[in-house]
Amino acid sequence: MANPTTYFGWVMPNSADLVTDLPADFNVFGQGVDTSMQYLLGGTTGQVLSKTSATNMAFTWINNDQGDITGVTAGTGISGGGTSGTVTVTNSMATEITAAGDIIVGTGSGTFDNLPIGTTAQVLTADTTVSPYKVKWATPSSGGFTLLSTTALTGASVTVSSISQSYKHLFVVINGIYLNGVDDIGIRYNGDSGSNYSETMIRNIGNTLTGVNTAASNYWRLTVGSTSTSWDNLSTGSFWVLRYTDTTNIESVSSGKGFDGTNKAFYVTESRYNASAAVTSLTIRCTSQTFSAGTIYIYGVS
Repeated sequence: MANPTTYFGWVMPNSADLVTDLPADFNVFGQGVDTSMQYLLGGTTGQVLSKTSATNMAFTWINNDQGDITGVTAGTGISGGGTSGTVTVTNSMATEITAAGDIIVGTGSGTFDNLPIGTTAQVLTADTTVSPYKVKWATPSSGGFTLLSTTALTGASVTVSSISQSYKHLFVVINGIYLNGVDDIGIRYNGDSGSNYSETMIRNIGNTLTGVNTAASNYWRLTVGSTSTSWDNLSTGSFWVLRYTDTTNIESVSSGKGFDGTNKAFYVTESRYNASAAVTSLTIRCTSQTFSAGTIYIYGVS
């Protein structure tokens, strides 16, 4: 009778073998087992067996982190982790949010915090004095035009003083002007009556166009006025005082309409003031006449 074999090809002793045959059969069987089990030898602490092929007993020892996740470590912005069982990780930034509109703001290297939403119409703005966020919700500065003063024109001149320095430019409107005689209407800054003004003007009087370039004057001209109270003969004008908080070469750009007693007049003027300080007061003046009526409006422009 042939000796039986196992799934691994190990030849087993036969029950009919004589006692003298058993040692040889066990020797063959043991050698077969030893040959098959040789791949299970060795390995180091923590290694695991891995199949190298589909052949029976084709194994090798490998480190258990090759191709497998052995642990989850939480990094910046993540919490949780572990090395066994069911591992949970959480987005820490998401859990910082507690209400609609919250935003996450960096507070340092690898750190962050929840900045609650501001109020309606506020904007997010940088502010390095706010710790630790360096940003904040704030109401934006009002833009556009802010009326600073309204002043009636009387006498030979009117001065508006203590003009706020909180704006970028000034915009001035003067309307409804008539005088007790025909005269130029001029502008001075800071009460300065020195020869510190220059102007370049295009003027149309009675459909006659002229250009005027005047330097070293003690005022600059906005328009001309007369005694006429007719609505279409009243003098009016407007001008910008650009970057009026500067301390040198303050420029103004103006347009004006007037009546010289005979003809309508139109002025467009670019003027420059040789300033030594920011503009804090503005004077509207006549050369030799006085104002009978008129109003000046001064606006701060953000």
